[in-house]
Amino acid sequence: MGLRLSDSQTDASVSASAAAPSNASVTQDSLTSDQARSLIDKVNGSGYIQTHFTQVKPPKTEMPQWLKDLMHWLGDVITAIGKILAPLGPIMPWLIYLLVFALAMLVLSPFVRMLIRQQIERFLPRDVMKPETMWRPTKDAAAALLHDIDALAAKGEYDEAVHLLLLRSVADLNAYRPDLVRTHYSSRDILSHPLLPADARPAFGEITRWVEMSYFAGIRVGREGFDACRQAYVDFVAIEGIG
Repeated sequence: MGLRLSDSQTDASVSASAAAPSNASVTQDSLTSDQARSLIDKVNGSGYIQTHFTQVKPPKTEMPQWLKDLMHWLGDVITAIGKILAPLGPIMPWLIYLLVFALAMLVLSPFVRMLIRQQIERFLPRDVMKPETMWRPTKDAAAALLHDIDALAAKGEYDEAVHLLLLRSVADLNAYRPDLVRTHYSSRDILSHPLLPADARPAFGEITRWVEMSYFAGIRVGREGFDACRQAYVDFVAIEGIG
């Protein structure tokens, strides 16, 4: 940012340093007012210091014609709607309240939600299979899971064992029906999902119940809860040699 020297800036050291070598003979003590003015004009005229600033006008921006036409058309539409609704002006607030109430009741209706869910599920590729299709984990997977939770239970870590049982069960369900388990689903969402196999629902519900009491209510699972969840899983697996 440039600065313009003024008459008040006639300090001898500033003027002498700004002057060209040809003015070196002019000493600090012999500077007069005219000589200082001459030095100031010479420095300002040398072009090394910016003393004037050009005012740049911003470019003119004009609205496109198509946007003008669109705004004009929207204005006509709003005006026409206003004329149509003008007779309903006194009762318009009550009509709005009634419409909001009807929409709220419609959204909260279990029947409407069921219909919406069915329509959504119909168009999702992951929901091609029927919910009543029989399904069981493989014998090796079930045996490995029981081995892991028994190891935790042997150390008294019943809460961790039941939680592991839930996580593995969710993973098995997701492997059976890819992407059935969405990232935002809770255990209850999976339990109430219409495409959860009916034969898996009792065991999954029992495991979910104990995990919720442990993690959200602070109730320790203990041996009783572990045995209940383990037995529910074994009954669901129902493979000879497991348990």
